Amino acid sequence: MALSSTYLRSLSYKVLTLKEVFKRSRCVHNSSLSVAESSEASENALRPVSQDLSSITPYFSNTFNLAAYVNNSETLKNLVDLNVNISKIEKKPYIVHKFLTLDFEKDMKNHIIYLNNFVEMDEIGNFLTKNPMILCEKLEDLEVRVNYLQSKAFKNNEIKRIIVKNPFWLMFSTLRIDKRLGYFQNCLNLRGQELRDLATKQPKLITYNLHHVKCNMFIIKEEMGFNDEEVKKLVMMKPKLLMLSQTALEERFNYIHNVMKIPHENIMETPEILMCRKFRLKQRHLFLEKLGRSQYDPKKPNYIPLKSMIEDTDVEFCRNFAKCSVNDFNIFLKTL
Repeated sequence: MALSSTYLRSLSYKVLTLKEVFKRSRCVHNSSLSVAESSEASENALRPVSQDLSSITPYFSNTFNLAAYVNNSETLKNLVDLNVNISKIEKKPYIVHKFLTLDFEKDMKNHIIYLNNFVEMDEIGNFLTKNPMILCEKLEDLEVRVNYLQSKAFKNNEIKRIIVKNPFWLMFSTLRIDKRLGYFQNCLNLRGQELRDLATKQPKLITYNLHHVKCNMFIIKEEMGFNDEEVKKLVMMKPKLLMLSQTALEERFNYIHNVMKIPHENIMETPEILMCRKFRLKQRHLFLEKLGRSQYDPKKPNYIPLKSMIEDTDVEFCRNFAKCSVNDFNIFLKTL
C-alpha cells in the first residue's frame, strides 16, 4: 500500500523530535554529574592535610620571574647575598636552567674564592651579573688562562684590571687569546710592553669582534688617510676607536677634517676629538663660526683648543672661548 507524502513527513518529524529529546536528556544527565564531581573536588580541596605542601608551585613558562625560586634554592640565595642581579640573569633562560641545576657549595664556591683573587668582594656581584656563565667553566681552565697571562709577563695589577674591566676575558681559551694578541702585535707592529699596555688599557678590544676591528683599522688607514705609525699612535692613545661603529667613525672624521678643516697632525695631538659625538662638535663649531671665532690653528691668534670642544661644560666653553653668555649659546641652539 502506497503511503502518502503527508504521512511520511509527519513520521520523519516525530523521529527527529524523539532524537532531540533523547540528546537533551543526556546533556542534562552529564551536567548533573559534572556539578556533583565539581562539588566533591571542592570539598576535597578544602579538607585539611597533615603533609607540607609549601614546595608545590605552579608551572612556570620560559619567561618566569626567577625570584620565585629564591626561597627554595640555596644557590640563588647565596648569589643574591653576593649582590648578583638575578633580574638580569633571568632574561636568558639557558642560564637560568643551568643555575637551577648547580649546587653552590660544590659547583660555585671555589670559583668565587678564586675570582676573589682578582675581583674585590664588593664587585663580585656586578662581575657575575655581567658574566654568570663563568661559574660553569672548569676551575682548572680559569687557572690555566691566568697562568698564560703571567707567562707573558703581565703584572698582577694588570691581570686584575684585565679581568675586572672585561669579565668575559677568562671565557676565552689560551689559544684564542694568544691568536688575538698576536694579531694586534703584528698589525700595529707593537713591542711586548706596548702590547701589554694596550691589553691592559682596553681589555675589551682584545676579545672584541675581529671583523669589526679590521674594518675600523681599514677606515682609519685607507679612508681617513693616516699612515701606519699614526694608526699605531691613535690606537695606543684611544683604543676604543677600533670599537666604534663604522658610520660614527667616518661621520666624525669627515666633519672634523672637511668641515672644521682640522689637519691630520692636529687630530693626532688631540685624538679624543674622534671620540666626541658629531652633534656636539657641530653645535659648538657653528656657534663659533657665527661669532667669527672658529679658529683652530695653534699658530694663529684667537686659537680655540680642540679639547675645549669636547671637555669643557657649556658655561666654561662660552666664558673662556666663545666670550659670551651661555644664554646666547642656548638661544642659538634653538635655531638649529
